Amino acid sequence: MDIMEKAFKILRQPVCDSCLGRQYAQLLSGYSNVERGRILRSSVAMHIDNEETKHELDMSNFSGYDFHNLEMLKPAAKKCSVCDGLLENIDKLAKGVSRKAKKYDFRTFLIGTKLSFDLLSREEELWERIGVDDCEPLKAELNREVGKRLEKLMGKKFDAKRPDISFLLDLNENRVEAGVNPLFIYGEYQKLVRGIPQTKWPSGKYKNSVEQIIAKPFMKASGGKIHKLHAQGREDIDARCLAWRPFVLEITEPRNRSLNLKTLSRKIGKGVRIRGMKFCSVSDVRKLKETKSDKTYRAVVKCEKFLQKKDLAKLKHLVSEVRQKTPHRVLHRRADLTRKRKVKALSARYVNRNTFLLTVRGEAGLYIKELVSGDEGRTSPSVSEILGNQCRCKELDVVKIHK
Repeated sequence: MDIMEKAFKILRQPVCDSCLGRQYAQLLSGYSNVERGRILRSSVAMHIDNEETKHELDMSNFSGYDFHNLEMLKPAAKKCSVCDGLLENIDKLAKGVSRKAKKYDFRTFLIGTKLSFDLLSREEELWERIGVDDCEPLKAELNREVGKRLEKLMGKKFDAKRPDISFLLDLNENRVEAGVNPLFIYGEYQKLVRGIPQTKWPSGKYKNSVEQIIAKPFMKASGGKIHKLHAQGREDIDARCLAWRPFVLEITEPRNRSLNLKTLSRKIGKGVRIRGMKFCSVSDVRKLKETKSDKTYRAVVKCEKFLQKKDLAKLKHLVSEVRQKTPHRVLHRRADLTRKRKVKALSARYVNRNTFLLTVRGEAGLYIKELVSGDEGRTSPSVSEILGNQCRCKELDVVKIHK
């Protein structure tokens, strides 16, 4: 079907310029649907004036045109049979969304539309007659045009990929719904005390956590509902993290997004320090989880039998690949698997006949406590196995997370 033949078929029913032009939306870049529709309507008007015949057209489509050859009474305009006049009231729709939007703090937004059954049926009936080549759905045009008006009304920016808030224009229920997207804040933390977990325990066994300490001032300032800490790995409850561990704090349904991150960073409670806070997105959470970094640990090791300084030289053999079955202490929450991890560097300093200081650089996922104890043979080789002396990790610190 050529362009003019299709236009004649469309104009057998009353249609507005937007709905006419939208059927050709994939043609002639740089024009709006209204402009496309006006060009086509005028072309058809000239065609019928030249032939001096009305064909099978609904002549209300040409209200306002003065024909030179075609003699006819000037017809009254009719409401568009496709959008039911909706596209002629875009400004009204945008103002309705803006009234809802004033309740929220945001910089970027996305518009969605839920069409009524009647509107969907009208559009599908037209497509059955003329086909869908080169067309654009009514929903897409509504989203775009309301979005443009809202940008001007509120000075906000339309963002289809990472909006702060999403508005749904429900034309079936004649209402506007708002969905506030989470706030994501990147930073790095140090845990300077032992005895607190990284995240909140469901059982309530631990009254505090790294997550709760970090989140407290940010939750108060944002008015968010729920917080969640996404970190690059985790340290044991009884271990300190003297290295700077990357994390993203996620806050759901924040009422305020205009936060002074530098000021809030200074309000963190004792035992935890943070730095480098900046706004980020959900994609940064995925990157964080996918990043696997080597870590250097420092452990105070206690031995069951007396130890001589020269014995520590044997530990050079531990710089190798280590096979670790899931430790007994985490079997209740992790699958019983055997993992291969590399010890990349190691040094040991004699303290006394029962104690030495061990520094280990290991591949991500290496269990250090079990590397020391052997975990009843579930980790091999181990410090205990190589020394022939049952050892345990008395204190453990993460001292570096390698980039």
